[in-house]
Amino acid sequence: MKMRSVCGINMGGDLGDTPALLAGSIFYDRQKIVSDPLTGQFDKNEAKRLINLQSKWSEITGIPCCIDVIASTPKAMKTYLDFIVENFEGPIMVDGTSSVVKIEGIRHMAANDLSNRVIYNSISQESTREEFETIGECGVKAVVVLLVESSDFSAEGKIRMMTKEDGLIAKLGAEGVTEFLVDPGIIDLPSMGVAMEVMSKAKEMGYLPGTAAHNAISTWSGLKAKIGDNFKKPAIAVINALTVAWGGEFVIYGPMVLADTVFPAVAMVEAALAQSAMERGKCPDLSHPLFKIA
Repeated sequence: MKMRSVCGINMGGDLGDTPALLAGSIFYDRQKIVSDPLTGQFDKNEAKRLINLQSKWSEITGIPCCIDVIASTPKAMKTYLDFIVENFEGPIMVDGTSSVVKIEGIRHMAANDLSNRVIYNSISQESTREEFETIGECGVKAVVVLLVESSDFSAEGKIRMMTKEDGLIAKLGAEGVTEFLVDPGIIDLPSMGVAMEVMSKAKEMGYLPGTAAHNAISTWSGLKAKIGDNFKKPAIAVINALTVAWGGEFVIYGPMVLADTVFPAVAMVEAALAQSAMERGKCPDLSHPLFKIA
């Protein structure tokens, strides 16, 4: 796979060439810092603390970071994006509870000449025609392609969705999208196994595979009862690092407060992969986790 720049972040290449992009979520449903999700009222000091926490661990480990901005109304989305743009310089995932909210988000970014920082999260089988058209109109080049089909959860079915001549990727390409961040759609722990197969095929085809791996933990209702109270952080570290070990180019790791758990775990895997690449004659950049955490 060729290496390329996505919203200013080097991604792609062979396994071990570039560290994965880690995206932490903010302003999600029932997050305590949000006092009014309809108007977008929130605790700015706490939001800044979370942004700085992720940025700190990105700097310590050498792993690039992104912010997944989740909103439930167009008004809230614009408020959130203005704040994030003011306090963060990296890529921004425009996410939300409906297509209307996400469309307003990318229009707002485009109006402020910031489409080059947008990763649209996400396009799926349920996406509206207006979403595709607005992505093109706003000049958004990077999109998360969510491979979820309610009638077929198999790896074969997801790969078929990815490779169809008239499928999601083809439609996005017609709108000028050039960077496809392929998410196999994690719904539980067993689906991680399906994701591994799909990510391998996506990488083979030149796309950028990754997952929202935290879903495997948040939906595992019996885990606490079976394993105990202290399982969650180790499980979160493992599930996100596993995505990277399998060749993931991006991970949406969940609430940003988890940055101090996820970044070190992923950095360890990235260092091992980079050393393997060096054995094959590659030379990672000095900012790589291999040199940051050694």
